[in-house]
Order: sequence, then structure tokens, then C-alpha cells
Amino acid sequence: MRISIFVFLISFCFKAFSADSLNCYVADVAGRYREHNTDFTKLVLEVSFAPKEGIVFGKAKYTFKPIQPEIDTLFLDAPGIKIDSVKLNGKVQKWKTNSDGLIIYFNEKLNWNKNYSLDITYQAQPRKGLYFIGWNDPKNLSRKQIWTQGQGIDNRHWFPSYDGVNDRLVTETVIAFDSNYTVISNGKLISKKKNSKGEFVWHYAMNKPHVPYLVMLAIDKYAHKDIVAKNGVVSRQYYYADMPETFAPTYQHSKELMDWMPEEFGVAYPWESYANVPVQDFMYGAMENTSATIYTDYYLQNAREALEHPYISTNAHELTHQWFGNLVTEWSATHHWLHENFATYYAKLFMRKIAGDDVYEWIRRNEYEQGINADNRDNFPIAHSNAGSARHYPKGSAVLGMLRYVTGDSIYRKAITHYLKKHQFDNADTHDFWRTFMECCGMNLDWFFDEWILHSGYPNFEITTDTTKGNSIHFFVKQTQKPNESGKLFTMPASMRIYFADGTSEQQKIMLNGSDTFSFKIPTDKKISYWLFDEGDNILKKVTVQKSFEELKIQALNAKHFIDRYDAVYALRSVDTEAKYNFLIQLFEKNNYYPIQNEIVYQLRNQKNDAIYSLLKKALADKNVFVRRAAIDNIDTIPEVLLKNYEQLLQDSSYVNIEKTLRKLCAQFPQQSAKFLDRTKNIDGSAKNVKIAWLEIKAKENPDEYGRKLVDFTSNSYEFRTRLKAMEALKTLDYFNDDLVSNLIDAALNTNRRLANPAASYIRFFLKRSKFKENYTAKLAVGNYPNWATEILNNIK
Repeated sequence: MRISIFVFLISFCFKAFSADSLNCYVADVAGRYREHNTDFTKLVLEVSFAPKEGIVFGKAKYTFKPIQPEIDTLFLDAPGIKIDSVKLNGKVQKWKTNSDGLIIYFNEKLNWNKNYSLDITYQAQPRKGLYFIGWNDPKNLSRKQIWTQGQGIDNRHWFPSYDGVNDRLVTETVIAFDSNYTVISNGKLISKKKNSKGEFVWHYAMNKPHVPYLVMLAIDKYAHKDIVAKNGVVSRQYYYADMPETFAPTYQHSKELMDWMPEEFGVAYPWESYANVPVQDFMYGAMENTSATIYTDYYLQNAREALEHPYISTNAHELTHQWFGNLVTEWSATHHWLHENFATYYAKLFMRKIAGDDVYEWIRRNEYEQGINADNRDNFPIAHSNAGSARHYPKGSAVLGMLRYVTGDSIYRKAITHYLKKHQFDNADTHDFWRTFMECCGMNLDWFFDEWILHSGYPNFEITTDTTKGNSIHFFVKQTQKPNESGKLFTMPASMRIYFADGTSEQQKIMLNGSDTFSFKIPTDKKISYWLFDEGDNILKKVTVQKSFEELKIQALNAKHFIDRYDAVYALRSVDTEAKYNFLIQLFEKNNYYPIQNEIVYQLRNQKNDAIYSLLKKALADKNVFVRRAAIDNIDTIPEVLLKNYEQLLQDSSYVNIEKTLRKLCAQFPQQSAKFLDRTKNIDGSAKNVKIAWLEIKAKENPDEYGRKLVDFTSNSYEFRTRLKAMEALKTLDYFNDDLVSNLIDAALNTNRRLANPAASYIRFFLKRSKFKENYTAKLAVGNYPNWATEILNNIK
């Protein structure tokens, strides 16, 4: 069930010490530090399972000490957990539960100078935190797994804990399970022994403290290979035993990552071991549990699948978290940016290391756009619990890049090392990071943090020129956005560079603060070719400027940075001349990074002549998957002269390109669809994307035969992406049968909201059909569903 929350932005202000001005900030009530009266120092968690029933049986053995005098009660987060017994130092204690958790009433008041042991025996049937995959698949096609996802506050659903970010403890996990399966958890494997039931008991242990939401386990029939970094850290890379071809494409840069990051941070890898673990039906991209990242098996890819969206960047993101988030943890949700901003930034930085500056600049440009869109929606700052993903990830990454641009590389890296070492195995907040630059380098960056971290927004620059004064040129840079809550415009260092026709250039740098001017004296023997404000795109911003066609042409051909060349090409959208089209055709040959080529295809999409057709042939045969895709997506009607070229994409290396081409060809040339379908009949694709498109097209002719096959893919025998693709195809066909009703109900009750929420929408669509509604109502009447399930299904209307 989706709950809509209406948030009222409340600003608070304080008077600046140096002047009669007010600094105003968006209040963050939810970011308040959580209070607690004990310090948990160790957890030994013993668990076993009844997988078909989705039940965990556990014993949580805590060591703790009070941090307040004379404690007589203790609350632990444990919603929905059935408690069997509670013992303190071996003695039974009184307790009760409510909807939030467990309240323990100690027989005697506890002394805050002593350590205590607390043993809690329990069982749970969680719908969050711990997930049972495939155990009730009637066709026995699905993988059978158990795995966890604790962030933000979901581990509390499968073991009782103080589930806050501001308490760290050393953990051990002791897990009993079927001996045919591999069990993975945090830390090092201490022992693996058989019990009286013939199960293996796996004992893992950490030797450094971490936060409870980072406790994990994963169970499946895994294979693995170990990769040893030059620093000696062993990374265990897991994969499915029946998919050995996925190992090399998925983990192609894992060793390089573990070599690079400790050097980049100036801090050694902080944990005993590291692992990457794929799981089915994971609702996110990945999760950085301490020493063991769980990731969606969408990323467990063969070489062909890895052409689309490989694991490389996500792998880097999650490994970064072992320092930023796990070694140093936020004090509260206000400071979540200290986790995600860094993980996103260093993933981008690693992509630059292995793929070059062009890739880095394109990733950063997309970050800028997402950050701008977020700031256009609301005015939450990055340092806020309601900042949202666009600020915690892309905008925050962009801001860290600007911070490095402002401080310089050496100061930035020294500050990062200082921050990690000072706060290791501890908590930190925004002010701690801010203060780091003063502590290690004497640099006061209050202005930067105030405008980029503690306030929202971005500068809008309007640039005009004046060449009327002799041999000088003046660039007037004006900020046109509304001031922030404190009435301020942005202060940022920026540059203006002019390029002359002889290839030389001049640059000026100033600190922008509202309305600024760059002035150049032009030698009499020099002619300006083009000019660039903020060359290389170092500042998150919007810019309004007018440049001539000739200036844009020269910039598109000669600018040093890819992103400046791209901007020139993009600006040509406003030009509609034959000269532009001829220039773009020539330019297509000169750029080997796909965003520029894609933009050229877009701008030429409506032109019909031999030169354009020749360019499209080259695009359709380009080595880059996304250039070929641009030629598929941007051409509304396939010219007859290019039909053979498009047909070749039915055997493309990209499954997405095959699907798109198949749909387009069959729609535009229905009389030849049998030929197109025959050429793709044996291709499944990624998450069955090609097969489902194939069945959807065939079902238009024979809905009963092929519709039934699509319905099969909506069942719990398949992972959720396949199920959703099949549901969408059936919606398009407006086809349903009795099995689809059952499968949609099963999906709507799934613990993965990325499946459950869309499934509910599909039910709502089909409920408009009287026969479906009759069948659906009948199944609800005889289904004998638990109360929580009945409530969900009754709310789907």
C-alpha cells in the first residue's frame, strides 16, 4: 500500500553574528538523533528457518551496558516478532510486546558501570527485512533463496534490536540450514559443522563494531571465486553455479576497485573480508552490508547482457560504502548524504579511471539534470531526511565534485583521509565533515556548505557580451534565480576562457557573487573564435547565452572537453538551416562518444535524403549499442531503403535493441512479421524481454495460445522483472484468464513492493472487465487469506 505523506516545509532562522542578517533553514524534525539508554557492544545471533512457511526461529544474545543510571526498563525494536523468553544474566525477566517492539522490565535496576548479558528467544514470520524466495513455487522453476535487506529500519522485523544508526556493536551470526546450500553472512567464517539434523551450522564473526541495519545473511546454491587485491584483501565473488559465464563480465573490475579505493581514500580496507552476493527479486540495485554486498541478480550478467547496464558502477558504489556508511556512519537521517553522496561520487570517479573523462563528464551532466529537477520540485537541502534520492545520490555526487574543484585535489584528499581516520568505527554528522577542512587544512568552507549542503537550489546564469569598447570584450554574468531562504545568491569560483583563431587562448578566474564581469583586452592581431564560461562544466548550473551558428560549429569541433562539444551540438536544436544539417552529417564522423552522435541522429530524424540515409546506415552499424538504439528510437517511420539495415538489428548484441526493432518492424511491416518473428523465435533476452515481446505480437493473432504462455510468465516461478513485463504485455492485449487472476493476487501480496504495487495497478485495470471482477471477487471469498492480505486485496478497487 502506498501512503502519501504531505510535508509542510518549515524554515527556522538565526541571526548571523557578523551582521544584522538572518540565515534560514528548512527544519528537519525527523532528523533528530534517537535517544537510547544502553550501549550494545556485542550480538551473537543464532537462527534457523522453516522456508516454506517463511518463519525464522532465533536467539539473540546481547552484551550491553547502561549509559544512564538505574535503568529498570529497556525497549527493543521488534514489530511482529513473537517473543518466547527473555533472560538477563541467565535469569528470566518480565516483558511485554506492542506493535512496535519489546519492552523488558528488569527484576532489578541496572547499574551503568556494569556489563550485562541479555538472551531473547523468539520466532517471526516477517514481511520486511528477511525474504524467502521461491520456496512455494509449484513448478519448481524459481531459485530458492533466503536473504536480508536491513536498511533503513527493516532488520528489526526478523531479530529484536535497538535498530538505530547511533549504536555500534560487534556481531556474530550462527545459521543452521540444509547442507546442500551455501550460507553467507558478515565477517569471516569461523566454523562450519553438521548438527544432529544433518544441517550445516555456519558461524560467522566480525571483529569490529558496525550498525545493526548492516547485519546480513544470504542463502542459495552459490559458487564463488576469490580475488586477492594487492593489499592482501580477499574478495569472494559469488555467482550462481549454473551460470559460470556470468563471473568474468560481472566482476571484471573487482580487483582494480579494491586496489584503487584504499589508495584514493588514504585508509586501508577496514573489515576482515569482502563479498559480492547476487540475489533474486532484490528491490534495489544493491545493499552495502558490512563486508558483504547483496545485489540484484539483474547485474549477474553474461557478456551480452553487460552491454546494457553492467555491475561496474554499482560495484564501486557499494564498495565505497564500506568506508562511507559502514566505517563512518551518519548520526541520523539528516546526514544520510554522508553515505550516498560519497558512494555515488567515487563510483563516478572510478568510471573515469577505467573509461575516461568523456564518460565522467556525461555522468556528471546527468547528475546535474537530476539535481536541478529535484530543486525545481521542492526546496529540501541535501542535508535533510526528506532530501530524496535525487539529492542523496546524483546531486550530492555533483556537489562533492564541486567541493574538490573549490579546494583543489590535494586538500580534498587530505581532508577525506582525516575525516575517515578521525571518525572510524563511529558516527559523524554534516558539521564533522565541514570542520574536517578547518582541522586538517585551515580552510573555512562555511559558505560552500551553506549554499550547497544546507540550502537547496542552483545558480541560473545569464551571460551577455559587449564588444563596443575598442579592442576589449566584456562578459556580464548575472544570476537570475530567486535568492535562497536566507536571501542569498551563489558564491562560486568560475572561469571564462576565450579561444582565438590562431589556436591560442586566454582565461580569467573570479569568485562569482551575483552580477559579475569578465573583461579581456583583445590584441589587434587576434580574432576571437569562440568562448567558454565554466570550461569543462565544473559548476551545477543553468546558463542562458546566445551564440552564433559559426561559434557553435567551431566549439563543437574544437572544444577540449566532450561536454562543451556536446553543449554546442545541443544548442544547434534552435537552428534550422541546410548548413546545419550538412555540418552535423560531417560531425557524426568525428565524434566517437555516443551522446553527441545520438544528438545528431535526433536533430536529423525528420530529414529525408540520401546523405541522411547514409548516416543512419552508419548509426545502425555503429559499434556502440546506444548509437544503434538512437537510430531505432528516433526514426518514427523506417524508410524502405533502410529496411534491410534495421532487419540486421534482430540479431543485435543488445537484447533491448532486438526487442525495440522487433516491435517497430512488425508494427510498420505487418505483412513481413512472420519473417521477423521467425528470426527471433529462439531468443529469450534479459528478463525474457525479447520472448515476451515475441509472444505479445503472436498473441494478437492467436490470443488463447500465446496469451496463456504470457500468463505463465506472471507466476511466482519467475523473477519479478519477467513477471512485470508479462503483465504489461497482457494489459496491452487486454487478455486474462483464471490463472492470471491468481498470479496477480500472488504478486500483489508479494513482499517486494516493486512487484506488489504494479500488480495492484494491473488488477485495477482488469477489474473494469466484469468477468475478471467476478473471478477476482470469488477468489477473495474462498482464499482464506490472513488479515494483512485481506486488507491489501480489499483496498484494490
